[in-house]
Amino acid sequence: MASCANAGTVENSTATAITVAEAKGYHGRAGVEFVDPRPADVIAATTGKIPGARLISVEDVEAGNLPPVFADKSLHVVTTCMAGPMARRAATAFAKAGFGRVNWIEGGTTAWVEAGHPTVR
Repeated sequence: MASCANAGTVENSTATAITVAEAKGYHGRAGVEFVDPRPADVIAATTGKIPGARLISVEDVEAGNLPPVFADKSLHVVTTCMAGPMARRAATAFAKAGFGRVNWIEGGTTAWVEAGHPTVR
């Protein structure tokens, strides 16, 4: 399983934690991209992913290997993983890459599911 460790500090931009309720409010909005950095097999074996979330590994985010939609640094990026630490690491990498509005979901997709919100596998 991929690491769920925190990494680095944020320079020029910040990444901050948000609650599941705040994340739910952003879900499905134009200009907001949800990202889950876990491997697909881990997602399928655990919580599933938030509908519409893009699967991009932490390593790809840190290396700047992002899909073309992320050429727009004005996007609001919301990251999640199973419990939060890997999402925080990915959020930090997005902030370091110059995205001005970056959040991770406190408690991750587990908290999302516990709040009664759907996931897909």
